[in-house]
Amino acid sequence: MLLDDVYRHWSAGDWTRRFDFYDDDMEWGWSDEFLDIAGVYRDNETPNPRLLTWLGPWESWRCEAVGFVACGERTVVLTRYRGRGKGSGVEVDVDGAHVWTLRAGKAVRLEIFADRARALRDSGMPPKLAEELVAPR
Repeated sequence: MLLDDVYRHWSAGDWTRRFDFYDDDMEWGWSDEFLDIAGVYRDNETPNPRLLTWLGPWESWRCEAVGFVACGERTVVLTRYRGRGKGSGVEVDVDGAHVWTLRAGKAVRLEIFADRARALRDSGMPPKLAEELVAPR
């Protein structure tokens, strides 16, 4: 799967790579849940300034894929974020989701969400099913 290589790097805290399957005009960014960096834009710098803003307060930040859900041309990756704050040493371990839009073997869009159910709903999944998929078992 195209996304496996991405999450292999991101789960190791490597944010420096631009992957071959990214479309030249790929758009990416964060949902409005992330007030300081919200918005999806075309940005070809790797890593881009908004990612560096996000990573700035963290001594370490990793993102692991824990599940993949196909929603038409979109793939929702259920993620787990782990980080340690600079200076404070505070440990963070939280869930999230990434919504990838893939066309003709290329990633054309990536949007990052804090709320997994919202990511699934925004990808076109019926709300009840989205809630069921992310409910604790």
